[in-house]
Amino acid sequence: SQQHGMGIPSISIMLHELIKLLHHAKCRDVTIIRIGTSGGLGIEAGSVVITDTAVDSSFKPRFEQVVLDDVVVRSTELDKDLMEELLACSKEIPDFPTLIGHTMCTYDFYEGQGRLDGALCSFSNEKKLEYLKRAYDAGVRNIEMESTAFAALCGLCGLKGES
Repeated sequence: SQQHGMGIPSISIMLHELIKLLHHAKCRDVTIIRIGTSGGLGIEAGSVVITDTAVDSSFKPRFEQVVLDDVVVRSTELDKDLMEELLACSKEIPDFPTLIGHTMCTYDFYEGQGRLDGALCSFSNEKKLEYLKRAYDAGVRNIEMESTAFAALCGLCGLKGES
């Protein structure tokens, strides 16, 4: 069990360190499951979303990172078998609303997630609701700030991962 802090920089650092440890310890067939808070989108409060694909703020399944002044785009697909296994496990627990959906990753807790209660707000409530409806229509069921980096690093390193 490891805590990673908030946002892409924190989870990226933690995963790099963890993956190096796993390598040096000669661990094989590793599965990493990330559990964290998120804001639900059009779902029952308290629901658990099992991520099928992590998407960016444009609803695209990608993680963009600048590496030595080049923009590198990486896939954010997660392990489908692990996703189905976790969904099956959830069925064994009564009154535990669980679903599969896209998780949207943003770089910001306030404006990036369409919140109106931050120190700055550059949009209206109507624009916010229109954006969140487009996100929902694109398959997004929850919003947080780590999933694209998590999915990309797990995939690049050949680790089964789920968030």
